[in-house]
Amino acid sequence: MRNQPKIYEYHWKALNRFQQKQRGKCLAQDTLSLEKQLLNQGYSHIKISRNFVIPQNPKQQEITQFIEQLALLINASIPLKQALAMILENCQNIRLYQWIFSIIALIESGFSFSDAISKEQKYLQAQEIQLIKMGETSGTLATVLTNIAITRSKSEKLAKKVKKILAYPIIVLFISISLSIMLLLFIVPQFADLYSAKDQSLPFITDILFRLSHFLQNQIKAILFVLFLVGIMLTILARKAKIIANLKFILLSKLPVFNQIIHHSRIVFFSQNCALMLNSHIRLDLILNSFIETKQIDTLLQKEATFCLNQLKQGYRFSDGLNPSVFGYDVIQMISIGEQSGNLAKMLEHISDIYQQKLDYQVDMLSQLLEPALMLIMGIIVGTIMVGLYLPIFDMGGMVG
Repeated sequence: MRNQPKIYEYHWKALNRFQQKQRGKCLAQDTLSLEKQLLNQGYSHIKISRNFVIPQNPKQQEITQFIEQLALLINASIPLKQALAMILENCQNIRLYQWIFSIIALIESGFSFSDAISKEQKYLQAQEIQLIKMGETSGTLATVLTNIAITRSKSEKLAKKVKKILAYPIIVLFISISLSIMLLLFIVPQFADLYSAKDQSLPFITDILFRLSHFLQNQIKAILFVLFLVGIMLTILARKAKIIANLKFILLSKLPVFNQIIHHSRIVFFSQNCALMLNSHIRLDLILNSFIETKQIDTLLQKEATFCLNQLKQGYRFSDGLNPSVFGYDVIQMISIGEQSGNLAKMLEHISDIYQQKLDYQVDMLSQLLEPALMLIMGIIVGTIMVGLYLPIFDMGGMVG
């Protein structure tokens, strides 16, 4: 890993060659290099100020956009190094800027594009690097990059859809919990004062509500402080390690509907990438090895790829090494037919299309199931509180006596 250059974000104001005021945001190593760049573009009366920001890793959409732009420029017969320099000039993410800058430096040192990416392996998967290497060798780099961008766009579209669906229940649950806490802090104590004046034994639900309300009133500051610390710790862990992502994946894989979504997305990811790499004339053992080398949350897929690779090296067919409990009998049967007919890549594309449709159906079904389930949960939470508050009133004779 090469030493990354120090890059800073700057805001600038200047006059263009038509004496019109212009302003913008740009990344550069220092003010002098940025000023030189702006002067070369015809700007004058330049004012530059540094914007202090914390560098963030680029989003997957930014990496996909980088691949799409690179494919477009190479298709336009622009040399690779010049294409990378053009993308670098308009880059707005510091970490992505450093990554592209390092790749250009390695290419200038004599490395190929795929070797440079391998040395600076951060944001691309092993399968994508293998495809780029094969694209360089065969002279079809632009086509390979376009196919990678299309595949990534499909995956990101699905991920956005799932996040959008999950955002709704999180917001609703937050509102319902906040409402319940407000009731326990401000409404329940008034009922507690009313009932305490009566020498009356309270129902179990009402007694629990009063105890919980009393606890929250006394410990609310400590609870908020602990939640704040836990939130900071979880945020740090989510950024620095994959523990939170792994736990979330394990939890979702145990839940109904979600486990089917994960199962179908695993098959789509595996078949889609295998088809893409086979169409680029990459050997099957290298394809399986790329799934093993890539650090994934889905450790089950890595385990199955390892077993399948070992079986392949012992002389077994590709389909013989696949686990029916992970991929399903229908998938293995279709792959076997593809092997026997010599059309494995086309069969894998067909599998990917079929399970993509199933995956879309599962996601749509999830969105339809969540709303009534959330309404039920909200009704239970708020209804339990209201019943607990008014239950003693039903025994009016006891209250009057």
